[in-house]
Amino acid sequence: MAFSERAYRRPLAQSERDSILALQTSVTSLIGAAYAELDRLLAVYRESGMWEARTWATPTATDWSTALLNLENARARVFDDEIRQIAVKLREGAANSIWAASRESAEEHSRPLEPLNTRFNDAVRRALQPLY
Repeated sequence: MAFSERAYRRPLAQSERDSILALQTSVTSLIGAAYAELDRLLAVYRESGMWEARTWATPTATDWSTALLNLENARARVFDDEIRQIAVKLREGAANSIWAASRESAEEHSRPLEPLNTRFNDAVRRALQPLY
């Protein structure tokens, strides 16, 4: 590879790395916001014995909107299909868990988040390796 081609590719690799890392940070923030909301819902459930299913009128989960917007923004800049698809599955699982109609449903939707996050991080590692 000629020097000029390497010089051209270096900024592209840096940009691709930054985009993947931004998406990884956004995924982590989204899962954190979902877990915080689930903890809040579980505390209410323990006190009242009733699952407080979210509705449109329910205040937005703390940090949820920002994390969701950041995830979508970062995902738009990542071109690795596997990473993008896993990010969508994580977003959907997190959303389904906090919007669940019952405690059992919330548990069912949240259970795969950690293994899916591990799969996501493995895909990130594979994508980043050649970029360094």
